[in-house]
Amino acid sequence: MKEPTTQVDYFDRARIAASAGLMAAAAAAVIGAVLDWVVVDPPGQGPEAELAKAEPFTGIEARDGWYVIACAGVLIACAFLVMLRKKSGPAWLAFFASFVVGVIGVADYRAVSELTSDISRRMEIVGDPRPAIGLILVLVAAVVGIVSALAGVAASPRRN
Repeated sequence: MKEPTTQVDYFDRARIAASAGLMAAAAAAVIGAVLDWVVVDPPGQGPEAELAKAEPFTGIEARDGWYVIACAGVLIACAFLVMLRKKSGPAWLAFFASFVVGVIGVADYRAVSELTSDISRRMEIVGDPRPAIGLILVLVAAVVGIVSALAGVAASPRRN
């Protein structure tokens, strides 16, 4: 007697890939949130140079990293739900969470070089700031999350 073979269809494979991408995006977001977001070169000579806060700071120290970590938690939950429920709702939620991560990353990336920005005032930056690897990793996580979430939406067609 021939045993029935269990085949994984195209949509299941696409959901597996989307889930893996969402997990990778969540991991990159968390790692990026705890790595340095801004590196500050101290200003030249004089009394300002001694008072300058020239240490790099992370996303958690800037407080925006906590929002990124919360969104990463949503991405992890959505990755499991995309696989288990086979519906597009969790993928749309993952898209929104990835979008929020991207908005935070882009806003902070643009604000780093402006000493009058909110993040510069909160961290009391004096000197020449520039984005660091953690902030770039958060931006990459957002892009990977958005692409993976849209793949999850596409892999979860409505069945009547």
